[in-house]
Amino acid sequence: MKILKYLSIPIFALIISACSERDDAVYDGDNFVSFGAESSEATVVKGTTSKEVAVVYTTLSEAKQNTEVKIAVDAANSTAVEGVDFKILNKTDNLAAGQKVGNFKIQLLESGAKETQKTITFKISSPSVANATFNQTHTLKYSLECPFNMSGFTGTYKVVTDTWEDYSPGALITIQPGPAANQFKILSTNNPYISNPNTSYMLVTVQTNGNITVASNEAFSYGGTTGNMNVSGTGSVNFCTNGINISALTFSGAAGTSSGNKFVLVKN
Repeated sequence: MKILKYLSIPIFALIISACSERDDAVYDGDNFVSFGAESSEATVVKGTTSKEVAVVYTTLSEAKQNTEVKIAVDAANSTAVEGVDFKILNKTDNLAAGQKVGNFKIQLLESGAKETQKTITFKISSPSVANATFNQTHTLKYSLECPFNMSGFTGTYKVVTDTWEDYSPGALITIQPGPAANQFKILSTNNPYISNPNTSYMLVTVQTNGNITVASNEAFSYGGTTGNMNVSGTGSVNFCTNGINISALTFSGAAGTSSGNKFVLVKN
């Protein structure tokens, strides 16, 4: 039994040695280049002009020497246009010897960003390293992000829809900011049907998520059988376009109530 025990020690040592050699093994075959991922997403915040993002690439093993890696746009599979919607700041990257990860800098322009996502499809290549069989394209999806901002809700607006029919499509309306920081007034100055256009307005209160509540500061005086009407409603605003969509507007007075009216305005 003692002999067997002693013999087992060198055998066990050999097993450990063999395992260690396998664990320490380093790939020493041909190198290959690919993107680090198939896709990524980004947003450009309104008012920031642009945003710089990195598209990462990698090689299978560390570069044995300084290696040139190139990026190009697959225009046929992109909705964004290079030079108009975005710029590639470094179309060629030099991967230093001993490194295996690099990146390309992409500048996304606010002027080309929209609320709906645009896509840019990139291709990768290297004059000295072969392409891998995976992640040979990278799709960057980006859109315009518009946080809460009241500065745009002022000036002249154009009527798109008014189911109450005070205004015809295309009629112009003036909007003034305040009195509170999250409010603006839709003036009645150009309303041809009321007798108090210079003093009445709709006060719009905006929440951070874009939802709004609407209330007239005084009754709209229509005269005749309609008489005075108080106005209230709900809807939403768009911080990207500064559009106003009052989707449920109610007129109520002694003559009755009309609810569910729509009043849609866009910046002129």
